[in-house]
Amino acid sequence: MRAFVTTAPHRPFTASGNRFREAVACLTVALVLWSQSSVAKGDAVVGEWTGREARALRDAKRMSIREFAAHLGVHERLVSKWEAGGERVRPRPVNQAALDTSLARSDDVVRARFSTLLAPTGADADLLAFVDAGAVKSAVPEVMSERELIMAAAHEASEHAAAAESTNVGATTLAQLDADVRRIANEYVHAAPAPMMVEMLRVRRRVYRLLDGQQKPVDTSHLYLLAGTLSGLMANASTDLGYLDAAGEQIRAAWAYAELSGHNGLRAWTRGMHALIENWSDRPRNAVQLARSGQEFAGQGLARVRLLNIEARVWARLGSDAETDRCLRAAEAVVSDRRDELHDEIGGVFGFGAPKAAYYAGATCIQLGRAEQALAATERAITLYSSGPALQRSYGAESLARVDNAAAHLINGSIDGAADALRPVLGLPEDRRIAQLGERLVGVRRRIAAPAYRDAFEARQLDERIEEFCGATAAAGLPPGR
Repeated sequence: MRAFVTTAPHRPFTASGNRFREAVACLTVALVLWSQSSVAKGDAVVGEWTGREARALRDAKRMSIREFAAHLGVHERLVSKWEAGGERVRPRPVNQAALDTSLARSDDVVRARFSTLLAPTGADADLLAFVDAGAVKSAVPEVMSERELIMAAAHEASEHAAAAESTNVGATTLAQLDADVRRIANEYVHAAPAPMMVEMLRVRRRVYRLLDGQQKPVDTSHLYLLAGTLSGLMANASTDLGYLDAAGEQIRAAWAYAELSGHNGLRAWTRGMHALIENWSDRPRNAVQLARSGQEFAGQGLARVRLLNIEARVWARLGSDAETDRCLRAAEAVVSDRRDELHDEIGGVFGFGAPKAAYYAGATCIQLGRAEQALAATERAITLYSSGPALQRSYGAESLARVDNAAAHLINGSIDGAADALRPVLGLPEDRRIAQLGERLVGVRRRIAAPAYRDAFEARQLDERIEEFCGATAAAGLPPGR
Protein backbone atom coordinates (compact mmCIF):
# COMPACT_ATOMS: atom_id res chain seq x y z
CA MET A 1 0.00 0.00 0.00
CA ARG A 2 1.44 3.38 -0.97
CA ALA A 3 1.63 6.23 1.57
CA PHE A 4 -1.11 8.86 1.53
CA VAL A 5 0.12 12.36 0.73
CA THR A 6 -1.53 15.71 0.29
CA THR A 7 -1.32 17.26 -3.13
CA ALA A 8 0.24 20.69 -3.62
CA PRO A 9 -2.68 22.40 -5.40
CA HIS A 10 -5.08 21.63 -2.52
CA ARG A 11 -4.73 22.91 1.04
CA PRO A 12 -4.76 20.11 3.64
CA PHE A 13 -6.40 20.59 7.03
CA THR A 14 -4.11 22.11 9.63
CA ALA A 15 -3.29 20.16 12.76
CA SER A 16 -1.21 20.46 15.88
CA GLY A 17 1.87 18.35 16.51
CA ASN A 18 -0.12 16.05 18.80
CA ARG A 19 -2.77 15.45 16.18
CA PHE A 20 -0.07 14.72 13.63
CA ARG A 21 1.45 12.07 15.91
CA GLU A 22 -2.04 10.66 16.51
CA ALA A 23 -2.58 10.38 12.77
CA VAL A 24 0.76 8.63 12.25
CA ALA A 25 -0.06 6.17 15.03
CA CYS A 26 -3.50 5.48 13.54
CA LEU A 27 -2.05 4.91 10.10
CA THR A 28 0.51 2.52 11.61
CA VAL A 29 -2.33 0.54 13.23
CA ALA A 30 -4.17 0.46 9.91
CA LEU A 31 -1.09 -0.90 8.14
CA VAL A 32 -0.65 -3.55 10.84
CA LEU A 33 -4.29 -4.58 10.43
CA TRP A 34 -3.79 -4.81 6.68
CA SER A 35 -0.62 -6.89 7.04
CA GLN A 36 -2.46 -9.28 9.40
CA SER A 37 -5.53 -9.56 7.19
CA SER A 38 -6.35 -12.79 5.37
CA VAL A 39 -5.77 -11.10 2.00
CA ALA A 40 -2.24 -10.03 2.93
CA LYS A 41 -1.47 -13.56 4.10
CA GLY A 42 -2.77 -15.08 0.90
CA ASP A 43 -5.53 -16.83 2.86
CA ALA A 44 -8.37 -15.02 1.09
CA VAL A 45 -12.01 -15.65 1.89
CA VAL A 46 -14.65 -14.49 -0.58
CA GLY A 47 -17.93 -13.34 0.91
CA GLU A 48 -19.76 -13.49 -2.40
CA TRP A 49 -18.24 -14.49 -5.73
CA THR A 50 -18.68 -12.33 -8.80
CA GLY A 51 -17.21 -12.61 -12.25
CA ARG A 52 -14.23 -10.55 -11.08
CA GLU A 53 -13.23 -13.01 -8.33
CA ALA A 54 -13.86 -16.00 -10.62
CA ARG A 55 -11.47 -14.51 -13.23
CA ALA A 56 -8.88 -13.80 -10.55
CA LEU A 57 -9.03 -17.42 -9.31
CA ARG A 58 -8.64 -18.78 -12.85
CA ASP A 59 -5.68 -16.50 -13.50
CA ALA A 60 -4.15 -17.43 -10.15
CA LYS A 61 -4.38 -21.12 -11.09
CA ARG A 62 -2.86 -20.41 -14.53
CA MET A 63 -5.77 -22.21 -16.20
CA SER A 64 -7.52 -21.65 -19.52
CA ILE A 65 -11.28 -21.10 -19.53
CA ARG A 66 -11.80 -24.68 -20.70
CA GLU A 67 -9.53 -26.10 -17.99
CA PHE A 68 -11.16 -23.96 -15.28
CA ALA A 69 -14.67 -24.98 -16.40
CA ALA A 70 -13.71 -28.67 -16.26
CA HIS A 71 -12.09 -28.08 -12.87
CA LEU A 72 -15.36 -26.63 -11.48
CA GLY A 73 -17.63 -29.05 -13.33
CA VAL A 74 -19.47 -26.36 -15.33
CA HIS A 75 -19.72 -25.47 -19.01
CA GLU A 76 -17.01 -23.20 -20.37
CA ARG A 77 -19.67 -20.80 -21.72
CA LEU A 78 -20.77 -20.20 -18.13
CA VAL A 79 -17.24 -19.25 -17.08
CA SER A 80 -17.01 -16.87 -20.06
CA LYS A 81 -20.32 -15.32 -19.02
CA TRP A 82 -19.07 -14.75 -15.45
CA GLU A 83 -15.88 -13.10 -16.59
CA ALA A 84 -17.59 -10.93 -19.21
CA GLY A 85 -20.04 -9.66 -16.58
CA GLY A 86 -17.37 -8.88 -14.01
CA GLU A 87 -18.75 -7.59 -10.72
CA ARG A 88 -22.28 -7.44 -12.17
CA VAL A 89 -22.57 -11.24 -12.38
CA ARG A 90 -23.03 -13.42 -9.30
CA PRO A 91 -22.91 -17.19 -9.89
CA ARG A 92 -25.68 -19.36 -8.47
CA PRO A 93 -25.24 -20.76 -4.92
CA VAL A 94 -24.11 -24.20 -6.14
CA ASN A 95 -21.38 -22.56 -8.22
CA GLN A 96 -20.46 -20.21 -5.35
CA ALA A 97 -19.81 -23.36 -3.29
CA ALA A 98 -17.69 -24.86 -6.09
CA LEU A 99 -15.57 -21.71 -6.25
CA ASP A 100 -15.20 -21.72 -2.44
CA THR A 101 -13.98 -25.31 -2.57
CA SER A 102 -11.55 -24.58 -5.39
CA LEU A 103 -10.02 -21.67 -3.47
CA ALA A 104 -9.87 -23.60 -0.18
CA ARG A 105 -8.00 -26.47 -1.85
CA SER A 106 -5.49 -24.18 -3.56
CA ASP A 107 -1.92 -24.05 -2.28
CA ASP A 108 -0.37 -20.99 -0.62
CA VAL A 109 1.18 -19.74 -3.86
CA VAL A 110 -2.16 -19.76 -5.71
CA ARG A 111 -3.95 -18.08 -2.79
CA ALA A 112 -1.30 -15.39 -2.56
CA ARG A 113 -1.51 -14.79 -6.30
CA PHE A 114 -5.33 -14.65 -6.03
CA SER A 115 -5.13 -12.04 -3.25
CA THR A 116 -2.68 -9.94 -5.26
CA LEU A 117 -4.93 -9.97 -8.30
CA LEU A 118 -7.83 -8.72 -6.16
CA ALA A 119 -5.84 -6.13 -4.19
CA PRO A 120 -7.33 -2.63 -4.56
CA THR A 121 -5.34 -0.21 -6.71
CA GLY A 122 -5.47 3.50 -7.36
CA ALA A 123 -5.69 6.54 -5.15
CA ASP A 124 -9.44 6.28 -4.49
CA ALA A 125 -9.18 2.65 -3.44
CA ASP A 126 -6.26 3.37 -1.15
CA LEU A 127 -8.06 6.23 0.53
CA LEU A 128 -11.18 4.18 1.09
CA ALA A 129 -9.12 1.21 2.31
CA PHE A 130 -7.64 3.51 4.95
CA VAL A 131 -11.16 4.45 6.06
CA ASP A 132 -12.17 0.76 6.15
CA ALA A 133 -9.12 0.00 8.30
CA GLY A 134 -10.64 1.99 11.16
CA ALA A 135 -9.16 5.49 10.91
CA VAL A 136 -10.53 7.86 13.54
CA LYS A 137 -12.11 11.13 12.46
CA SER A 138 -9.23 13.24 13.81
CA ALA A 139 -6.64 11.24 11.87
CA VAL A 140 -8.20 11.56 8.43
CA PRO A 141 -7.12 15.20 7.75
CA GLU A 142 -3.47 14.29 8.44
CA VAL A 143 -3.20 11.76 5.61
CA MET A 144 -5.52 13.10 2.91
CA SER A 145 -6.80 16.43 1.75
CA GLU A 146 -10.40 17.48 2.08
CA ARG A 147 -10.81 17.33 -1.69
CA GLU A 148 -9.23 13.85 -1.91
CA LEU A 149 -11.65 12.47 0.68
CA ILE A 150 -14.75 14.03 -0.90
CA MET A 151 -13.80 13.08 -4.46
CA ALA A 152 -12.97 9.49 -3.47
CA ALA A 153 -16.39 9.15 -1.87
CA ALA A 154 -18.06 10.69 -4.94
CA HIS A 155 -16.22 8.38 -7.35
CA GLU A 156 -17.21 5.35 -5.28
CA ALA A 157 -20.88 6.41 -5.37
CA SER A 158 -20.94 6.96 -9.14
CA GLU A 159 -19.18 3.66 -9.87
CA HIS A 160 -21.54 1.73 -7.63
CA ALA A 161 -24.58 3.46 -9.18
CA ALA A 162 -23.33 2.62 -12.68
CA ALA A 163 -23.04 -1.05 -11.72
CA ALA A 164 -26.48 -0.98 -10.09
CA GLU A 165 -28.04 0.47 -13.26
CA SER A 166 -26.71 -2.30 -15.47
CA THR A 167 -29.16 -5.05 -16.39
CA ASN A 168 -29.10 -8.27 -18.38
CA VAL A 169 -32.80 -8.20 -19.26
CA GLY A 170 -34.88 -5.71 -21.18
CA ALA A 171 -38.54 -5.14 -21.93
CA THR A 172 -38.39 -7.21 -25.13
CA THR A 173 -36.96 -10.25 -23.34
CA LEU A 174 -39.58 -10.08 -20.59
CA ALA A 175 -42.36 -9.68 -23.15
CA GLN A 176 -41.13 -12.79 -24.98
CA LEU A 177 -41.00 -14.81 -21.79
CA ASP A 178 -44.52 -13.66 -20.89
CA ALA A 179 -45.67 -14.77 -24.34
CA ASP A 180 -43.94 -18.14 -23.88
CA VAL A 181 -45.74 -18.78 -20.58
CA ARG A 182 -49.11 -17.78 -22.04
CA ARG A 183 -48.56 -20.03 -25.07
CA ILE A 184 -47.48 -23.03 -22.99
CA ALA A 185 -50.35 -22.66 -20.50
CA ASN A 186 -52.90 -22.63 -23.32
CA GLU A 187 -51.30 -25.22 -25.60
CA TYR A 188 -50.96 -27.68 -22.74
CA VAL A 189 -54.71 -28.33 -22.42
CA HIS A 190 -54.86 -29.90 -25.89
CA ALA A 191 -51.29 -31.28 -26.24
CA ALA A 192 -49.46 -34.36 -24.96
CA PRO A 193 -47.83 -33.64 -21.57
CA ALA A 194 -44.34 -35.10 -22.12
CA PRO A 195 -43.28 -32.85 -25.07
CA MET A 196 -44.78 -29.82 -23.32
CA MET A 197 -42.70 -30.64 -20.23
CA VAL A 198 -39.57 -30.26 -22.36
CA GLU A 199 -40.72 -26.84 -23.58
CA MET A 200 -41.51 -25.71 -20.03
CA LEU A 201 -38.05 -26.75 -18.89
CA ARG A 202 -36.39 -24.92 -21.81
CA VAL A 203 -38.10 -21.62 -20.98
CA ARG A 204 -37.55 -21.96 -17.23
CA ARG A 205 -33.84 -22.61 -17.75
CA ARG A 206 -33.66 -19.36 -19.70
CA VAL A 207 -35.33 -17.56 -16.79
CA TYR A 208 -32.83 -19.12 -14.37
CA ARG A 209 -29.89 -17.96 -16.48
CA LEU A 210 -31.24 -14.41 -16.41
CA LEU A 211 -31.70 -14.57 -12.64
CA ASP A 212 -28.02 -15.52 -12.34
CA GLY A 213 -27.16 -12.08 -13.72
CA GLN A 214 -28.09 -8.60 -12.57
CA GLN A 215 -31.26 -6.66 -13.28
CA LYS A 216 -33.42 -3.99 -11.71
CA PRO A 217 -35.44 -5.16 -8.67
CA VAL A 218 -38.75 -4.82 -10.53
CA ASP A 219 -37.41 -7.06 -13.31
CA THR A 220 -36.07 -9.57 -10.77
CA SER A 221 -39.58 -9.81 -9.31
CA HIS A 222 -40.98 -10.32 -12.82
CA LEU A 223 -38.49 -13.14 -13.46
CA TYR A 224 -39.44 -14.82 -10.18
CA LEU A 225 -43.09 -14.66 -11.25
CA LEU A 226 -42.18 -16.35 -14.53
CA ALA A 227 -40.15 -19.00 -12.69
CA GLY A 228 -43.13 -19.62 -10.41
CA THR A 229 -45.68 -19.99 -13.20
CA LEU A 230 -43.39 -22.34 -15.11
CA SER A 231 -42.73 -24.44 -11.98
CA GLY A 232 -46.50 -24.59 -11.42
CA LEU A 233 -47.03 -25.77 -15.00
CA MET A 234 -44.36 -28.43 -14.49
CA ALA A 235 -46.06 -29.55 -11.28
CA ASN A 236 -49.30 -29.97 -13.24
CA ALA A 237 -47.50 -31.92 -15.99
CA SER A 238 -45.77 -34.12 -13.40
CA THR A 239 -49.13 -35.14 -11.93
CA ASP A 240 -50.49 -35.93 -15.40
CA LEU A 241 -47.49 -38.19 -15.97
CA GLY A 242 -47.93 -39.88 -12.59
CA TYR A 243 -44.94 -38.41 -10.73
CA LEU A 244 -46.55 -37.02 -7.59
CA ASP A 245 -43.30 -36.64 -5.61
CA ALA A 246 -41.79 -34.57 -8.41
CA ALA A 247 -45.02 -32.58 -8.62
CA GLY A 248 -44.77 -31.79 -4.91
CA GLU A 249 -41.20 -30.57 -5.32
CA GLN A 250 -42.14 -28.39 -8.29
CA ILE A 251 -45.13 -26.84 -6.52
CA ARG A 252 -43.06 -25.99 -3.43
CA ALA A 253 -40.60 -24.21 -5.70
CA ALA A 254 -43.53 -22.40 -7.34
CA TRP A 255 -44.71 -21.24 -3.90
CA ALA A 256 -41.23 -19.92 -3.06
CA TYR A 257 -41.18 -17.91 -6.29
CA ALA A 258 -44.72 -16.65 -5.61
CA GLU A 259 -43.52 -15.37 -2.25
CA LEU A 260 -40.43 -13.75 -3.80
CA SER A 261 -42.52 -12.01 -6.45
CA GLY A 262 -45.30 -11.09 -4.01
CA HIS A 263 -47.95 -12.21 -6.52
CA ASN A 264 -51.23 -13.16 -4.83
CA GLY A 265 -52.69 -14.77 -7.95
CA LEU A 266 -49.77 -17.20 -8.13
CA ARG A 267 -49.93 -17.77 -4.37
CA ALA A 268 -53.62 -18.73 -4.62
CA TRP A 269 -53.17 -20.97 -7.67
CA THR A 270 -50.12 -22.68 -6.18
CA ARG A 271 -51.92 -23.50 -2.94
CA GLY A 272 -54.78 -25.02 -4.93
CA MET A 273 -52.46 -27.15 -7.05
CA HIS A 274 -50.60 -28.29 -3.93
CA ALA A 275 -53.93 -29.24 -2.32
CA LEU A 276 -54.79 -31.42 -5.33
CA ILE A 277 -51.37 -33.11 -5.19
CA GLU A 278 -51.81 -33.84 -1.48
CA ASN A 279 -55.31 -35.20 -2.09
CA TRP A 280 -54.05 -37.53 -4.84
CA SER A 281 -51.21 -38.56 -2.50
CA ASP A 282 -53.73 -39.75 0.14
CA ARG A 283 -53.17 -36.79 2.46
CA PRO A 284 -56.63 -35.16 2.33
CA ARG A 285 -56.33 -33.34 5.67
CA ASN A 286 -53.24 -31.52 4.40
CA ALA A 287 -55.15 -30.77 1.22
CA VAL A 288 -57.95 -29.06 3.14
CA GLN A 289 -55.47 -26.83 4.97
CA LEU A 290 -53.73 -25.85 1.74
CA ALA A 291 -57.00 -25.03 -0.02
CA ARG A 292 -58.04 -22.83 2.89
CA SER A 293 -54.63 -21.19 3.02
CA GLY A 294 -54.93 -20.27 -0.65
CA GLN A 295 -58.23 -18.49 -0.03
CA GLU A 296 -56.35 -15.90 2.02
CA PHE A 297 -54.75 -14.68 -1.22
CA ALA A 298 -57.78 -15.04 -3.51
CA GLY A 299 -60.06 -12.09 -4.20
CA GLN A 300 -63.68 -12.30 -5.24
CA GLY A 301 -63.07 -14.03 -8.54
CA LEU A 302 -62.10 -17.27 -10.26
CA ALA A 303 -59.23 -17.93 -7.86
CA ARG A 304 -61.67 -18.19 -4.93
CA VAL A 305 -64.19 -20.25 -6.93
CA ARG A 306 -61.45 -22.72 -7.86
CA LEU A 307 -60.14 -23.08 -4.29
CA LEU A 308 -63.63 -23.62 -2.87
CA ASN A 309 -64.31 -26.30 -5.49
CA ILE A 310 -61.01 -27.99 -4.66
CA GLU A 311 -61.86 -27.94 -0.94
CA ALA A 312 -65.30 -29.39 -1.75
CA ARG A 313 -63.69 -32.28 -3.65
CA VAL A 314 -61.46 -33.09 -0.69
CA TRP A 315 -64.33 -32.96 1.80
CA ALA A 316 -66.33 -35.27 -0.48
CA ARG A 317 -63.46 -37.74 -0.39
CA LEU A 318 -63.51 -37.51 3.41
CA GLY A 319 -67.24 -38.25 3.30
CA SER A 320 -68.44 -34.96 4.79
CA ASP A 321 -71.68 -33.93 3.06
CA ALA A 322 -72.06 -30.85 5.25
CA GLU A 323 -68.60 -29.41 4.55
CA THR A 324 -68.87 -30.29 0.86
CA ASP A 325 -72.19 -28.46 0.51
CA ARG A 326 -70.85 -25.48 2.45
CA CYS A 327 -67.97 -25.09 0.00
CA LEU A 328 -70.19 -25.52 -3.04
CA ARG A 329 -72.65 -22.90 -1.78
CA ALA A 330 -69.79 -20.51 -1.05
CA ALA A 331 -68.41 -21.03 -4.58
CA GLU A 332 -71.80 -20.28 -6.12
CA ALA A 333 -72.08 -17.11 -4.02
CA VAL A 334 -68.80 -15.64 -5.27
CA VAL A 335 -69.37 -12.56 -7.40
CA SER A 336 -66.66 -12.63 -10.07
CA ASP A 337 -66.26 -8.88 -10.36
CA ARG A 338 -62.45 -8.88 -10.24
CA ARG A 339 -60.19 -10.22 -12.96
CA ASP A 340 -57.03 -12.02 -12.00
CA GLU A 341 -53.95 -11.82 -14.22
CA LEU A 342 -53.20 -15.53 -13.89
CA HIS A 343 -56.66 -17.10 -13.81
CA ASP A 344 -58.40 -14.72 -16.24
CA GLU A 345 -55.74 -13.21 -18.49
CA ILE A 346 -53.36 -16.15 -19.05
CA GLY A 347 -55.99 -18.88 -18.65
CA GLY A 348 -55.36 -22.35 -20.04
CA VAL A 349 -54.02 -24.51 -17.24
CA PHE A 350 -54.47 -21.56 -14.87
CA GLY A 351 -58.07 -20.87 -15.91
CA PHE A 352 -61.22 -22.06 -14.19
CA GLY A 353 -64.09 -21.43 -16.55
CA ALA A 354 -67.59 -22.91 -16.62
CA PRO A 355 -66.55 -26.24 -18.24
CA LYS A 356 -63.93 -26.97 -15.57
CA ALA A 357 -66.27 -25.87 -12.77
CA ALA A 358 -68.90 -28.33 -14.06
CA TYR A 359 -66.30 -31.12 -14.28
CA TYR A 360 -65.21 -30.44 -10.67
CA ALA A 361 -68.84 -30.48 -9.51
CA GLY A 362 -69.35 -33.87 -11.18
CA ALA A 363 -66.22 -35.31 -9.57
CA THR A 364 -67.39 -34.08 -6.16
CA CYS A 365 -70.86 -35.61 -6.55
CA ILE A 366 -69.44 -38.98 -7.62
CA GLN A 367 -67.34 -39.08 -4.45
CA LEU A 368 -70.56 -38.77 -2.42
CA GLY A 369 -72.53 -41.21 -4.61
CA ARG A 370 -74.91 -38.53 -5.88
CA ALA A 371 -75.52 -40.08 -9.28
CA GLU A 372 -78.19 -37.71 -10.65
CA GLN A 373 -76.27 -34.58 -9.71
CA ALA A 374 -73.08 -36.10 -11.12
CA LEU A 375 -74.82 -36.94 -14.41
CA ALA A 376 -76.13 -33.40 -14.77
CA ALA A 377 -72.78 -31.76 -13.96
CA THR A 378 -70.65 -34.06 -16.13
CA GLU A 379 -73.01 -33.82 -19.11
CA ARG A 380 -72.83 -30.04 -18.85
CA ALA A 381 -69.03 -30.17 -18.72
CA ILE A 382 -68.88 -32.48 -21.76
CA THR A 383 -71.25 -30.25 -23.72
CA LEU A 384 -69.33 -27.07 -22.89
CA TYR A 385 -65.99 -28.61 -23.79
CA SER A 386 -67.18 -30.20 -27.03
CA SER A 387 -68.98 -27.07 -28.24
CA GLY A 388 -66.31 -24.56 -27.18
CA PRO A 389 -63.25 -23.31 -29.11
CA ALA A 390 -60.99 -26.18 -30.15
CA LEU A 391 -57.87 -24.47 -28.81
CA GLN A 392 -59.47 -24.17 -25.35
CA ARG A 393 -60.79 -27.73 -25.24
CA SER A 394 -59.03 -29.55 -22.42
CA TYR A 395 -58.98 -33.21 -23.45
CA GLY A 396 -57.83 -34.18 -19.95
CA ALA A 397 -60.65 -32.48 -18.05
CA GLU A 398 -63.25 -33.57 -20.64
CA SER A 399 -62.05 -37.18 -20.47
CA LEU A 400 -62.15 -37.19 -16.67
CA ALA A 401 -65.69 -35.76 -16.82
CA ARG A 402 -66.63 -38.67 -19.14
CA VAL A 403 -65.19 -41.19 -16.68
CA ASP A 404 -67.28 -39.66 -13.88
CA ASN A 405 -70.30 -39.67 -16.20
CA ALA A 406 -69.74 -43.40 -16.80
CA ALA A 407 -69.52 -43.99 -13.04
CA ALA A 408 -72.84 -42.18 -12.55
CA HIS A 409 -74.47 -44.37 -15.23
CA LEU A 410 -73.17 -47.48 -13.49
CA ILE A 411 -74.63 -46.30 -10.18
CA ASN A 412 -77.95 -45.97 -12.00
CA GLY A 413 -77.61 -49.45 -13.54
CA SER A 414 -76.85 -48.45 -17.13
CA ILE A 415 -73.88 -50.34 -18.61
CA ASP A 416 -74.74 -49.02 -22.07
CA GLY A 417 -74.65 -45.43 -20.82
CA ALA A 418 -71.26 -46.05 -19.25
CA ALA A 419 -69.88 -47.59 -22.45
CA ASP A 420 -71.11 -44.65 -24.54
CA ALA A 421 -69.51 -42.14 -22.14
CA LEU A 422 -66.16 -43.96 -22.20
CA ARG A 423 -65.90 -44.57 -25.95
CA PRO A 424 -64.00 -41.29 -26.73
CA VAL A 425 -61.79 -41.77 -23.68
CA LEU A 426 -60.71 -45.30 -24.58
CA GLY A 427 -59.80 -44.05 -28.06
CA LEU A 428 -57.28 -41.47 -26.81
CA PRO A 429 -53.71 -41.75 -28.17
CA GLU A 430 -51.27 -43.24 -25.68
CA ASP A 431 -49.38 -39.96 -25.18
CA ARG A 432 -52.58 -38.30 -23.92
CA ARG A 433 -53.56 -41.00 -21.44
CA ILE A 434 -52.77 -39.01 -18.30
CA ALA A 435 -52.26 -40.75 -14.96
CA GLN A 436 -55.52 -39.53 -13.39
CA LEU A 437 -57.52 -41.29 -16.11
CA GLY A 438 -56.00 -44.63 -15.18
CA GLU A 439 -56.67 -44.06 -11.50
CA ARG A 440 -60.30 -43.04 -12.06
CA LEU A 441 -60.92 -45.96 -14.44
CA VAL A 442 -59.84 -48.34 -11.68
CA GLY A 443 -62.90 -47.08 -9.77
CA VAL A 444 -65.09 -47.76 -12.80
CA ARG A 445 -63.75 -51.31 -12.98
CA ARG A 446 -64.67 -51.84 -9.34
CA ARG A 447 -68.26 -50.83 -10.14
CA ILE A 448 -68.32 -53.15 -13.15
CA ALA A 449 -67.21 -56.01 -10.87
CA ALA A 450 -70.33 -55.54 -8.72
CA PRO A 451 -72.82 -58.48 -8.63
CA ALA A 452 -75.30 -56.61 -10.83
CA TYR A 453 -72.87 -56.69 -13.80
CA ARG A 454 -70.96 -59.89 -13.09
CA ASP A 455 -72.66 -61.98 -15.78
CA ALA A 456 -73.21 -59.22 -18.35
CA PHE A 457 -71.26 -59.68 -21.60
CA GLU A 458 -71.18 -55.92 -22.20
CA ALA A 459 -69.65 -55.38 -18.76
CA ARG A 460 -66.87 -57.92 -19.39
CA GLN A 461 -66.17 -56.37 -22.79
CA LEU A 462 -65.94 -52.88 -21.30
CA ASP A 463 -63.70 -54.11 -18.49
CA GLU A 464 -61.29 -55.67 -21.02
CA ARG A 465 -61.09 -52.41 -22.99
CA ILE A 466 -60.35 -50.44 -19.82
CA GLU A 467 -57.62 -52.91 -18.83
CA GLU A 468 -56.01 -52.56 -22.25
CA PHE A 469 -56.21 -48.75 -22.03
CA CYS A 470 -54.52 -48.65 -18.62
CA GLY A 471 -51.61 -50.75 -19.88
CA ALA A 472 -50.37 -47.95 -22.15
CA THR A 473 -50.35 -44.44 -20.65
CA ALA A 474 -48.52 -41.19 -21.28
CA ALA A 475 -46.10 -41.95 -18.44
CA ALA A 476 -45.26 -45.33 -19.99
CA GLY A 477 -43.63 -43.50 -22.89
CA LEU A 478 -41.09 -41.76 -20.65
CA PRO A 479 -37.58 -43.11 -20.02
CA PRO A 480 -37.30 -45.42 -16.95
CA GLY A 481 -36.18 -44.03 -13.61
CA ARG A 482 -39.30 -42.83 -11.83
